[in-house]
Amino acid sequence: MKKKNIVKKSEDFSRIINKKNGLASKYFIINKEVNTDNIPKFGITFVKHIGNAVLRNKLKRKIKSIIDNQKNIYQNSYNYIIIIRKDAILLPYQELEKQLINLFLKLKEKLNEEKK
Repeated sequence: MKKKNIVKKSEDFSRIINKKNGLASKYFIINKEVNTDNIPKFGITFVKHIGNAVLRNKLKRKIKSIIDNQKNIYQNSYNYIIIIRKDAILLPYQELEKQLINLFLKLKEKLNEEKK
């Protein structure tokens, strides 16, 4: 994931999360916000203090890899905050990918319904 595709400021995280405009599953919560750029931006965070720094960074790298490999699952004109829940630590990469893709597809359907 390139630096231009990352939400960095804590104000942005707070604003997007407080809107509560997204979906949740057992492993992830995805909040979204419309942006003016045509570049999708992502922020990755955790529900509570999960594991140690090595484990959290490893999980973040996996999520970033999934996002980079699956460019067709999200829409370009949004900022996304992905909150990783505690249960996601136990999942292997393939299951993480499957769960995240399913949640993004549901979010895409929800956006298409809202536009109608």
